[in-house]
Amino acid sequence: MSTHGPGDRAPATQAGPRLENRLVPDDDHGRREHPLRELAWLLGATLAAGALAFVLLGWAAQWLAPRVPFAAEQALAERLMPERPPASPEDQARRIALQALADRVASVMALPAGMGVQVGDEPQPDFNAYATVGGRIRVFHGVLAQVAHEEELAALLAHEMAHVQHRHVAANLGRGLAVALLLSVVSSDAGAAVAQGLLGQAAQLALLGYSREQERQADEAALHASAALYGHVGGALALMRRLAELEQQRGRADGPVWWRSHPHGQDRVTAALQLAQARGWALQGDSRPLPQALRPSASPPQKKWSPP
Repeated sequence: MSTHGPGDRAPATQAGPRLENRLVPDDDHGRREHPLRELAWLLGATLAAGALAFVLLGWAAQWLAPRVPFAAEQALAERLMPERPPASPEDQARRIALQALADRVASVMALPAGMGVQVGDEPQPDFNAYATVGGRIRVFHGVLAQVAHEEELAALLAHEMAHVQHRHVAANLGRGLAVALLLSVVSSDAGAAVAQGLLGQAAQLALLGYSREQERQADEAALHASAALYGHVGGALALMRRLAELEQQRGRADGPVWWRSHPHGQDRVTAALQLAQARGWALQGDSRPLPQALRPSASPPQKKWSPP
């Protein structure tokens, strides 16, 4: 007979689950990864992935650039930097003379079909010129005020035209966008800031190394165009020597080679001499004074120099 009433519960035959906090074994502390070590692995993985992505995107940009229709570059140039009207008849005459010389240079450079250049000047005192998207080339007044002969200016135009011809501008634009994209995905906390800085330095080194190759290719094009137009490369050599002298005066010849976007000025002269001798090009010949129409009305003071 049961001794429990209807409302009584039967005693539990098994104990219920018990909760307890167990101490961490003494030897487990040695097996745990240190937080700094985990951070180091995280930063290393981020840098490796970023470097791989940068290389792949750089290759893709280099491969894609020659395949983008040049008309697309020209349309982009029209939106980014529309042509400004000449401010005076003198400006108009100088622009016409610059374009005429550029057309003569282009005639010996075998530009691809549909590719053309538009040359203009900028009232800047620097000894510099640059090429941008769509075949736009700009020559600073510092160049027009200082070059002695037409052959020097023609070599400078050929150098910048080679950047257009080989689609260096489009390729660099693609790589620049790739770098900006990679840096933008890195968060701004303290640990990622270190990764961002290192990744930026690695990307800069890669860009600078490739830029030296672009400059070598452009220098060779300038020598070839000079020889074809004038029968000698004296103007191109004079331009390179002038750049080397300006570089030395401003202390830009110092510093490690791997940190420079352009080769040392004297190295460029040496390489040019070797190429001219290998191709059998004359080192000197008749020279033509720079036409007066190309001279700026007021020679600007020379403030600084930037490599072309």
